[in-house]
Amino acid sequence: MTGKQMLMDMEDLDADLIEEGEFGEFQKGKGHMTKKKGFLILIAATLIMGTLTGAAVYTRWSNSMEYRNPWSPQPSEQIKQQAEKTGLSVVPKETADGAAVSATDQGITVTVAQTMMDQYGGTVVFRISGFDLPEGEKPWCWWDYTVDGEDVHWSSAAHFFNGMTLNENGEAVYAKNGEPISTKGENQELVPDYQDNEGNIEYSIDFDFPESDGRYFGKEMTITFTGFGIQGERFEDPETVTVPGTWELTWTLEGSTEEPKTWTPNAEIGDWGVTLVEAEIGQYSMKTTYRLDDKYKDAKDFQEKTGWSITPAGVRLKDGTDLYEIGGGAGRWDEENQLVTTVSTNLSTVLDPEQIAGMYFYAGYDLNENGYRVDRPYYYVPLG
Repeated sequence: MTGKQMLMDMEDLDADLIEEGEFGEFQKGKGHMTKKKGFLILIAATLIMGTLTGAAVYTRWSNSMEYRNPWSPQPSEQIKQQAEKTGLSVVPKETADGAAVSATDQGITVTVAQTMMDQYGGTVVFRISGFDLPEGEKPWCWWDYTVDGEDVHWSSAAHFFNGMTLNENGEAVYAKNGEPISTKGENQELVPDYQDNEGNIEYSIDFDFPESDGRYFGKEMTITFTGFGIQGERFEDPETVTVPGTWELTWTLEGSTEEPKTWTPNAEIGDWGVTLVEAEIGQYSMKTTYRLDDKYKDAKDFQEKTGWSITPAGVRLKDGTDLYEIGGGAGRWDEENQLVTTVSTNLSTVLDPEQIAGMYFYAGYDLNENGYRVDRPYYYVPLG
């Protein structure tokens, strides 16, 4: 069978599945968006063919998940297959015959391209087709959501891709053609390109679950978009709705309930007066527990005195690969035992816990001769 024949035989395959990616604008909150921030997330589309248990496997990930972490290697084919096998990565289907979850209004189609979820939370990736984004403008959207028909208030954050990535030499280029990114203004601001070669835009929403026992899997999530538009030219300018409408997408929440791997290193982290007691690391989240010295009244006091919120900065794999920018998360304080527990959800990459050799932690900073902050080399804690 030829490659062309294999592609023709694949269910659901169309031109929209071959996409380019983008760097994102950060949106937080529920319903209308209230905060924006540049969010460096890199993506580029790929269609990968692999082999699992002796059978041909076609792994198709959204741009958002393929290049979620700009500073670390892309997920390997093995990682992708593992994520799909455990149920972490899912492409939701609306019907038994494999139709995608999508909605169309005002000439715009929104499709659920992929979900990535475990017991702590996850990411929903949408592909937006037919939205005519004016040249030089940044996209925006308005949305709300329910779970089993009930209004919920999960912590959430969202972003658009804006077309930028790094090539193999570490140079910033446009994902869809590999050309150097244009700049403008005195500060050489990078010029984004949000739409791929097919005119599609990709948008992702991260959710943190308030309970971590898997109770939300099997429930119906409905996300309703109520308009698409553009951002103001300046940070303080309001967003403008250019295409009002209703795009309602409903699917059953699925995710991985695979047990994370746990280590108990009881290792001191630098000279902060903090000990890493336990690390629990899964494919898409991690929980770390620390003991603070008695000189700190609580976690807030620690942060005020050190300038550091206790979260991992990265991990090292057994093959020597370092993965940074893990991201922050929620935490709790156990006053009786002087313990801080931090949960980092929706990691910047997908992990294989069996391949983790150690963890990195922030080590403070120094000022250079020009008065600029320069981070010290991160503390490294091996995990046996």
